[in-house]
Amino acid sequence: QKPAGYEISVSRTIGAPVSKAFKAWIDNKIRKQWLPANLTIRKATTNKSLRISWEDGDTSLAVAFYPKGVGKCQVVAQHSKLQNAKAPAKMKAFWGEALDRLKALIE
Repeated sequence: QKPAGYEISVSRTIGAPVSKAFKAWIDNKIRKQWLPANLTIRKATTNKSLRISWEDGDTSLAVAFYPKGVGKCQVVAQHSKLQNAKAPAKMKAFWGEALDRLKALIE
């Protein structure tokens, strides 16, 4: 728990290059295949990170991309400003499933 609310972090190692994982986040058509959500990308640093306003308008998401050797990367989704004690467990499960779908799609 933080002063601005609760925060969770979920990561997956994916058998695809960082550029492919990054594109799966910023390309609306690809993203809709694995993440059924309306979001607004506030800041994008190519193949490194994203700052996103989540569809609820209150919470935000930071996504980081790390190369992990040839043809592999780690994607870390950090969802912050969650308002109540039940939200972290719900969002941790949500992001776990979403990143699993991303992994299945681009590997």
